[in-house]
Amino acid sequence: MACRSICVPLMLGAVLAVTSPGRAGPPSPIERYRNLKHPPTFENFNKGWEERVLVEFDIVNSAELTALRAGLKDDDRFVRSIAARALGIRGDKDSAEALAELVKSDPECIVRARAVESLGLLKMMPEVIDLAKKDSTTEVQWVARMAAGELKSEIDSRELMQQAYAVGIKADKLGVAKVGQPAPDFSAHTSDGKPFKLSSVVGKKPILLYFA
Repeated sequence: MACRSICVPLMLGAVLAVTSPGRAGPPSPIERYRNLKHPPTFENFNKGWEERVLVEFDIVNSAELTALRAGLKDDDRFVRSIAARALGIRGDKDSAEALAELVKSDPECIVRARAVESLGLLKMMPEVIDLAKKDSTTEVQWVARMAAGELKSEIDSRELMQQAYAVGIKADKLGVAKVGQPAPDFSAHTSDGKPFKLSSVVGKKPILLYFA
């Protein structure tokens, strides 16, 4: 009986703690990105990248589509940018019109670049992608050319990217590669979807291109 008299109040307290109004839950992936200590600027290239990677994985894998769509209209350029990227990787074709508007009118090149990138992943709006090739910045022009290539490619890069994100990433695996030290072995997929392992090319001179 002593156990019951202790457990019931504890269980009741747990229920109240969960259901009591006014208790804030954990921040959403989008809010965590908004509040990054080191946002994705050139000055922060080598600062806080581990946190940015972890939060980006959470956004792509678990953010609500409604939150991502709303993020396209957010006042924060970094939120608009990551929302545009995630919607493309998630294959949300219903967002194509909104992404096209960002490509044509967003004042921030980082947002225009992510938006046109996602149109390429979705294989939609070729006329908007062509327009982006004439953007005022070389960054957006370059991404637009890559996106145009996606339209013609038989490989579904979007699906490969989503699969890669779905595997997840562990915090203790970030930063294990050190300049001047032997590269740790890792597995990945090539652009045609074939598995690749670094140790399989020991003694050779492979060229690895990663885009983030």
